[in-house]
Amino acid sequence: MGITLNSHMLKTFGNILSYILHPMVVSTFIFWFLIYKTDLSLENRGFIFFLSFFFSTALPIITILTFIRMNLVKDLDASNRSERLLPMALGALFFLIGFIILRELDSPKIIQGVMFCGINNTIIVWLITKYWKISIHTVSMTSGIVIFWIIGYEYIIPMSIILILTVFSRLITNSHTLSQTVVGVFIGLTATYAQLILLFI
Repeated sequence: MGITLNSHMLKTFGNILSYILHPMVVSTFIFWFLIYKTDLSLENRGFIFFLSFFFSTALPIITILTFIRMNLVKDLDASNRSERLLPMALGALFFLIGFIILRELDSPKIIQGVMFCGINNTIIVWLITKYWKISIHTVSMTSGIVIFWIIGYEYIIPMSIILILTVFSRLITNSHTLSQTVVGVFIGLTATYAQLILLFI
């Protein structure tokens, strides 16, 4: 009984962590931090943040909720691998539209770069997800850590703890295997770093 209860509590804790560390939450925090907590030269911070949030988070959430109502997706996490493909394809499209608009507005390169990474990282994950359920959570979290490293916020210990918690949340809820989370870390690290360094920094 005690083991069952502890297992249930751990899984509940893992689910809570999964929602707190959800890719859409991570994306919103990254744009908010870049726009409001760094020394970027921006006159229209509110509008740039709105656009970033709208295309990276709001539209994907609306899409997922609509798909849940249409019984195309089971839950907000799109737990079944096959259910992830259409929302991710639309997510890449939303990132693309957001990137084009931000570029036309001549927004800071790092803001454009993050949106650009959203396009390509989503496409990479979509291609893998066709055959294997890679962890989007760890791709997103590692991408965020790379972005913070690049702009000079190298808080190794707290960032490592957050990444470990992200992996833990996906494992304890049986959402992913260890290899699926590790490959997610690798994709987030290499793809995000390469795109930002080669094209935007």
